[in-house]
Amino acid sequence: MEKALIIGLGFIAANLAKHLINRGFDVHITYRSIHGSKALMMKDLLELNIKPHKLDPGNYDDLVKLISGLKPNYVFNTVGLLNGSWNELWSAHVEVPRNIARAILSVDKSIKFIHISASAASGKIGNYIKEEPVHCDYSYVRPRSDYERSKCDGERTIKELGVDGLNYVIVRPTLVYGYYNDHNEFLSLYRFVRMGLVPQVRGLINAIYVGYLVEMLERLAVNEEYRNTFLYATECTMYSLGDFAELMAEHLGVGGVRIPLPPGLVGLFLPGGARSLLKYVNVQYDCESTRRVLGNVEPAIDIGVKEMVNWLRRVYG
Repeated sequence: MEKALIIGLGFIAANLAKHLINRGFDVHITYRSIHGSKALMMKDLLELNIKPHKLDPGNYDDLVKLISGLKPNYVFNTVGLLNGSWNELWSAHVEVPRNIARAILSVDKSIKFIHISASAASGKIGNYIKEEPVHCDYSYVRPRSDYERSKCDGERTIKELGVDGLNYVIVRPTLVYGYYNDHNEFLSLYRFVRMGLVPQVRGLINAIYVGYLVEMLERLAVNEEYRNTFLYATECTMYSLGDFAELMAEHLGVGGVRIPLPPGLVGLFLPGGARSLLKYVNVQYDCESTRRVLGNVEPAIDIGVKEMVNWLRRVYG
């Protein structure tokens, strides 16, 4: 039985853990603390015999100890922040993946490292974005915000350790939606719709259903054709921002009042990190890498939003 270690407990990690256990993996997951919605996530995972380990991934020695003891075939890093100071973002997006990569190298170079980054790592490099010719080359990519720069610097750190024998794949998902997602942008939208206010937001975005993303992560892990590379993860279909609100209203059974809003006004209701990502509205990401890994996938926004509504109801009522 192959063994997977997932670093971090959250939306993507919980979905990935459930997917891998159902695929026959021995699954281990780390957490720093369990509170709020994470307590419900952990309850679900424990019921599936997914094994938890308390860990601060910023502690290199503890990482080495855990990886040495478990001897996993694959390590998935899901740690990330959308908001925070530069030091907090640097710690989450650069120091943590560097610690994991160095720990793998010190224990067993055959362990494959799958690092989940973000589509924003390259910055906005036009209105149609595909993988850059040279990975995170600053003559080509244009990360501007602290979030973008820390994501790109984290990728560069992993790439540099590839020279020392690290076997890695870096995945850059666009907006991820589905069960266990209670991130502020969707929680705020849910609360507006529950009050009967349904924002009709203009603009298109790329996104990926979490079920597709975790399937993609597994395939990238087990397929040795993917080694020391990076790629975007996104559905080919672009969605209107207003689609998410309309589908939430439908699944909540809310008629509501439709309020036309430009993306700029939406930013007033979002946390700083999410607000900075509004510049990617109407920016299209190339989906060829996703299609190459998964084949053609159907738009999943209906089922994904329904899952989010069910999760948000479960957590927040």
